[in-house]
Amino acid sequence: MGIWLRLGSLEEKYFGVGLTFMILLISQGCSVNLSESEQIAGLLAKNGFEVKFESKTGSRSSPKAIVLNLCTVKGDSSALKAVRVAKENYPKTPMLITGCTTPELLASLQKMDKAISVASTHAVERIPEIVKKMLAGKTVLDFEKEHSPKLGLPKIRKNSIVGIVSIAEGCMDACSFCSTRMVKGKLKSYDALKIADEAKILVESGCKEIWLTAQDAGCYGFDSGTDLAELAMQILSSAKGDYRIRVGMGNPRHILGYAEKLAEVYRDERVFRFLHLPVQSGSDRILQAMKRKHSVEDYKKLVEFFYSEFSDFAISTDIIVGFPGETQDDFKQSLDLIRWSKPTGCNRTRFVPRKGTLAAKMPSQIPSEEKYARSAELTKIFSEVALQNNSKYIGTEQSILIDEIGKRNSWLGRANNYKPVAVHGDYKIGDRIKVRIKAAETFALIGETP
Repeated sequence: MGIWLRLGSLEEKYFGVGLTFMILLISQGCSVNLSESEQIAGLLAKNGFEVKFESKTGSRSSPKAIVLNLCTVKGDSSALKAVRVAKENYPKTPMLITGCTTPELLASLQKMDKAISVASTHAVERIPEIVKKMLAGKTVLDFEKEHSPKLGLPKIRKNSIVGIVSIAEGCMDACSFCSTRMVKGKLKSYDALKIADEAKILVESGCKEIWLTAQDAGCYGFDSGTDLAELAMQILSSAKGDYRIRVGMGNPRHILGYAEKLAEVYRDERVFRFLHLPVQSGSDRILQAMKRKHSVEDYKKLVEFFYSEFSDFAISTDIIVGFPGETQDDFKQSLDLIRWSKPTGCNRTRFVPRKGTLAAKMPSQIPSEEKYARSAELTKIFSEVALQNNSKYIGTEQSILIDEIGKRNSWLGRANNYKPVAVHGDYKIGDRIKVRIKAAETFALIGETP
């Protein structure tokens, strides 16, 4: 994602009359990162920048500074690649790296260029001041941990009808493979009333989708005596209108405690019947080594429960392949679990050792070629399952919300269970239409007007 920002009133205040400064904002990662990028853009605009989203930047003037909001959850390689590409395209342009910045990433960046500025994920509200310092020729390192809840901040939304609401920061767990706890800290749930107010404002401003997001939305409120189901009910009671809530990711052990309450939330037609439920492995032995604190049976109970409650419920999951010590039998159990649970989506990740995590020091590390082979086999099995799953919808009628421009001159809409539906026609973002499903692909349904 690229955003161009043109300096407005700041021209005269900081750099003299008649000068134009443009800043490129590059973002990668999860919906939390996307939300923070929208806040960064909004804060810059509030500080005097004119902001415009663009998909193609090659035809525009060169930026005077670049902000990269990066993700390192799956390793540093994609983050470092984004920095290298930006440096190749703009070799003399000052850069600020923010997002999931670990000490390991900082060391790699400084080897690349000591003039690169770096700020932690907690620095969102300070980024306008950091950018001003960069434009004045300074290099900034900002790793202060003090921060306020990321609610009520100005935003420039990438998608005009999608409102992303951060509901918490940090994590309750410390999985042996993950750096999230190191970067984001312990769970800190935001105030439910403030979240509901933000969601209400977004709906009133035209948002048709409200995404509740966090590093682990499923444990929202565990530090304050509430839970995600109660939060969603509060939003539904407060925000009136035609919109859909997309519930954020929840780990199985957390969702188990209030699954029945969550099912009541899904009975409201304003909630997508979709849940991201990461299991990570089909082997209990590997789950224990991962310190996941749930069992395969926990995941199965939730899948069976939601599938029995709703005929059209969709579950997405995550699988890591090649975790240290994973045998062929462990891997086979993961494949079998995918065949059994029939997820609508599956984030497939090859294990990457993260410095500072327990898994990085574990014996029996799996060779890269074996991890690639297992990843390819998992992709093959999931693709077969997903196509079989989607094929069941052929001939059905679906109400979809158009929320993206699709490929090949199509529009992409979301069914009531968040399944993507591609359709051609004279539509616009935000339209709600009825379609008949005429075909199915691995990752989408194909619809037509009845």
